Amino acid sequence: MSDHSLSFESLRRLMQGWREGAEGPAYRKIADRLRFAVLDGRIGLGVRLPGERRLAEELKVARITVSQAYDVLRDAGFLERGQGAGSVIVLPDGAEALQEGASQDPGLLDLAAATTRAHPDLAPAYRKAMEHLPALLPHSGYDMRGEPGLRQVLARRYADVGVALSPDQLLVCQGAQHGLVLLIRAFLKPGDRVAVDLPSYPNALDAFHRAGVQMRGYPVNDSGWSVEELEHDLARGRYKMAYLIADHHNPTGQVMTAEARFRLARAAKRGDALLVFDECVRELWLDAPPPLIDPPHYRAPVVRLGSASKVFWGGLRTGWIAADRRIIDQVHAARASIDLGGPPLEQITTRILFEDFPDAVDRQRAALRDEHAFLHEAIKQRFPDWQVLPVRGGLSLWLRLPAPLSPALASAARDLGLKLEPGPRFYLHQGGESALRLPFSRDRSFMLNALDSLEQAWARSLAGQGRLRDAATPSPVF
Repeated sequence: MSDHSLSFESLRRLMQGWREGAEGPAYRKIADRLRFAVLDGRIGLGVRLPGERRLAEELKVARITVSQAYDVLRDAGFLERGQGAGSVIVLPDGAEALQEGASQDPGLLDLAAATTRAHPDLAPAYRKAMEHLPALLPHSGYDMRGEPGLRQVLARRYADVGVALSPDQLLVCQGAQHGLVLLIRAFLKPGDRVAVDLPSYPNALDAFHRAGVQMRGYPVNDSGWSVEELEHDLARGRYKMAYLIADHHNPTGQVMTAEARFRLARAAKRGDALLVFDECVRELWLDAPPPLIDPPHYRAPVVRLGSASKVFWGGLRTGWIAADRRIIDQVHAARASIDLGGPPLEQITTRILFEDFPDAVDRQRAALRDEHAFLHEAIKQRFPDWQVLPVRGGLSLWLRLPAPLSPALASAARDLGLKLEPGPRFYLHQGGESALRLPFSRDRSFMLNALDSLEQAWARSLAGQGRLRDAATPSPVF
């Protein structure tokens, strides 16, 4: 639980445009904006909100308007009085945050997590890996660089696509997110500045936030990245690190061009910044692989985060960091304060999947291609006023709603047993209210049930918007 006050800079971003949208009393709009920000993770539990007078001054409303908004939140169980001035964010009994990983309820239909089903070759690969177990048992089981055979296989796979890496330029970790945490521990300290693309992977943004760094987002829109501004800022040394999802960007599905990658890598070298490419879904392309660049050609400080968890199964918990040897050595030196290495059996299983089942990734792509086509068509039929943005790979669709109702939709869906990842969850402070990410990586029967619930939730969201309009009165809005 957090133990700090919501800064006015964060408050301004959260409340930007709060008067817009559906009509209704101002206090209700303020309360709804804050409640949705709690549910989708933008305001943490235990955070202290500003006093009524200060918030009223900031929003240019009467103090009684803020007082009414806080009363609504208290009555709903989202706010309680803390020690001293101000009120503290809590969750009501029985409620849960909407962000990925928050739910422990097996009865929920979970469309928040963009994950793959367990690959059919996974069980045979585990059985083969068990044959190696007796040879492992005489050893300590600790290896902070990773199983040597897996690192050799990964180096060969990189060589096959034109990237020259040796096994000692790879460090095996417990998924790409764990790899990012290791990089943060090794290279960043509180107050350092980090560039990220926005929207972005929520758990990555959370990791940077918890590390106390300063983040600035660079937009990814329908035409890709804003490379010029980021290139300029990297070259001027404004950042210690840049974290980008260049391959099947999460959540927009965009793919960065090879030219943009080269430009950013050169700029990172000039500005002495670490350029981190999250490639955890790079291999999950639908029709053609995304471009790759080879760091040794210009000796730029490029780091790649890879993962078998997204390709084969989340429970495999095996990923890797690929980089120059000096970077790998620095991560290795810092790792002991976090963990002493991953489970060797899972690493051997991953090696076997890559070595002994050479068509495993191709079959996963084929399955995702079919599920992508199904969900794309289902959205067009069930939600004809939603815009489905094109993706070239990955695990999810990025949808544009006809109204800024994504948080309300996620809240209504939760009441129906469906967990969604609303658009604002992918932003730092504000944005995404008209966007929704939906994974297409689940089995067909699951998706049909989830889509039925999603239709009901959308109808409730639209009805709620209508009720707010009907509740409007001729009295002035404070």
